[in-house]
Amino acid sequence: MENIMTTLKELKKLIFSLKIRRKKSERNNTTTTIHLHGSNGLYIGLKLILWRKRRRVFSFISAISGCLLLLLFSSVYFPPPTANNLFLPRHSSVRHVGKGREALEYNFEAIFQVPASGGNLGRDLWSWSQSTFYYGCSNASKTFQTAAMKTLPDRYLLIGTSGGLNQQRTGIIDAVVAAYILNATLVIPRLDQQSYWKDTRSAIVFTFNLQCSCFAEIFDVNWFISSLSRDVEIIKELPPKGGKAWIPRTIRVPRKCDPTCYETRVLPVLNRTQAVELTKFDYRLSNRLDTELQKLRCRVNYHALRFTDPILKMGKLLVERMKMKAKHFIALHLRFEPDMLAFSGCYYGGGDKERAELGAIRKRWKTLHASNPEKVRRSGKCPLTPEEVGLMLRALGFGSDVHVYVASGDVYGGEESLAPLKGLFPNFHSKQTIATKEELAQFSSFSGRMAALDYIVCDETDVFVANNNGNMARMLAGRRRYFGHKPTIRPNAKKLYKLFLDRNNMTWEEFSSRVRTYQIGFMGEPNEMKPGKGEFHENPDSCLCQAKGIETIEEKNRKDAVEMSDEYQSIEDPDWIDVDYLYKIEEFMSD
Repeated sequence: MENIMTTLKELKKLIFSLKIRRKKSERNNTTTTIHLHGSNGLYIGLKLILWRKRRRVFSFISAISGCLLLLLFSSVYFPPPTANNLFLPRHSSVRHVGKGREALEYNFEAIFQVPASGGNLGRDLWSWSQSTFYYGCSNASKTFQTAAMKTLPDRYLLIGTSGGLNQQRTGIIDAVVAAYILNATLVIPRLDQQSYWKDTRSAIVFTFNLQCSCFAEIFDVNWFISSLSRDVEIIKELPPKGGKAWIPRTIRVPRKCDPTCYETRVLPVLNRTQAVELTKFDYRLSNRLDTELQKLRCRVNYHALRFTDPILKMGKLLVERMKMKAKHFIALHLRFEPDMLAFSGCYYGGGDKERAELGAIRKRWKTLHASNPEKVRRSGKCPLTPEEVGLMLRALGFGSDVHVYVASGDVYGGEESLAPLKGLFPNFHSKQTIATKEELAQFSSFSGRMAALDYIVCDETDVFVANNNGNMARMLAGRRRYFGHKPTIRPNAKKLYKLFLDRNNMTWEEFSSRVRTYQIGFMGEPNEMKPGKGEFHENPDSCLCQAKGIETIEEKNRKDAVEMSDEYQSIEDPDWIDVDYLYKIEEFMSD
């Protein structure tokens, strides 16, 4: 067909050229008569050839049209016998066909054909060749002052964290550092139970006991205190003052408050009242600190914060069951819940129904501006759809035989949204599918405990995939770097957005090649991020050491990786938003 159309174009150009030549010849003298007659003959001949070619094209088009009509007729009067296993929902661009040979996934409306196999990329999908040359190193130096040297008597710091489990984790880590800066004794932090993600009993408990802390229900308290005893003095509860309950002064510090900020804003109040509680404590400490304080952060995060034995035991059991199913598996933090989509201001084509549903959820964040969904998606701040995640993973080399553990709440759109992803990766698992209701009973009513189970599986997996750069993604990315640079894939959503829009206009080979190019610097390889880039919890560069004599990556590849990573912007989780920062130090210094 292509050859015929090319020939027709060439004939048209030649006929046009002859017309011009004939007009010029008519202006000349009679000595050109013989040449003109020859040109006229050639012109008539070419017109005849063109007419015959056109007849062939029209015949070919008629035949194709007839076949299409026949297919339409057969699909209406003879529908396929079953559709539950062979076809995905109509909104999906992915289709499955073929059983006798190796199955391929097709989009019948385009040239885009998705193979069931991930192909051979010439490298290991499950680890990095140079990971063994890097290790976590967070021990304090000899010059680092111990708790015995720094801690002043009768000076207590209390912390009230906010948000979900991983946001609270950042608060706990930074609370230890803040206590060290202030030379204070830290009281075990109180975890937020009044956020949007309420546990079933939290509101009642919190009402009757303002000092309630569920820290001990998630983390091993005794281990936390003993492992940090050299750095900071930590106690379980605030002691009474003169035989009476001690009511601490409640204040709040700005986000990204550095040591000088704490010494200026908090220390005067602490010296005066002896006990201060910092509320809504999340990301209230500067990202950039001196190396010794950053290493203290790492000691808290990677060594002192250990889950309780029941959580650890259940988490390990989930990991073991996944490894029984396959030697390697992917853990995917899908993050496609309604709250995430509402907070981000993204739109996924669900019409007025979607706008109304997500708009109603969005109203609870009173400080959010009106969203521009197209602009948000272009900037790479929208989570990929489950289908887009699946296509990205296939393009990176993961075939349909790979087992996927999904850490997620209720996905927006339910099974209809998940169907394309399940079609691409049929070995689809979650806590609920690999554990019984009885086994999960002691965890299922508590969001923090359920999140802790997912955290363990995502940490232990061969490849972790984060569909946004929220709290859990950052925490796990840093942890996996610290403990051996295990692959952590973060979608380069800014670049992939355009690619997904245009995927039906390209072959699978072109699509997959571009995905692999765009993902350079987003795969969790050693040295892919510059020191100091991103949140410290995501890139704990002060706590990463390199073995001597290591064969480093090529300089060009490293430069490309860094440039790509610089484009990646953090996406805040819905619970990471400061809606009511009201604290002014003057209020407390004046009374």
